[in-house]
Order: sequence, then structure tokens, then C-alpha cells
Amino acid sequence: MSSSHSTVGVAELKRRFSEYLDRVLHGGERVVVRRRGRDVAALVPASAAGEAPVAPGRGLLAAIGAWEDADDVDAIVRHIYRARRRSKDRRVPRI
Repeated sequence: MSSSHSTVGVAELKRRFSEYLDRVLHGGERVVVRRRGRDVAALVPASAAGEAPVAPGRGLLAAIGAWEDADDVDAIVRHIYRARRRSKDRRVPRI
């Protein structure tokens, strides 16, 4: 199996997702996904998925635990929604 890798933008990956999955599955290729010029994810063979574990205290679950110590979560959430309403590139969900 090959151990090559390629880099692909999010839009291209969405258009040709099955093709990239085949390249990973059958060719052993690693596909690095870029968004706005930054590497954000990678498609790797399932057998290699355990090679790069997530650092402890990182990721979404760590953020959820951090909220427990926040004094005023409601004020923080209101601030986030106000900022998103001003943003021109995102739709604010109704809650």
C-alpha cells in the first residue's frame, strides 16, 4: 500500500467525496483537508486512525466541562448570539 498524501479544499472534497474515500481505502492515501488556507482535518485509513490521539483536555468535550465553572453562562451565550447577529457570513439559528 502507498503512504502518499494529498491536500484538498473542503468544496473539492464535498464534490468528490466517494473518490477520496476510495483513495484512502484502496490506496492507503492520507487526505489533508484545508479550509481557508489552513489544514483542519484528515482522512486516513481506519487502521491508522489511532496513530494520532487527541491531546487530553482538547476538543468539544473539554469545552463542555469548562462551562461548569463559568459564573454566568447565560450572559456568555447572549454575547455569542449578539456577535453572530452582527456577522454577515452566518445565519443565526432561532432558539
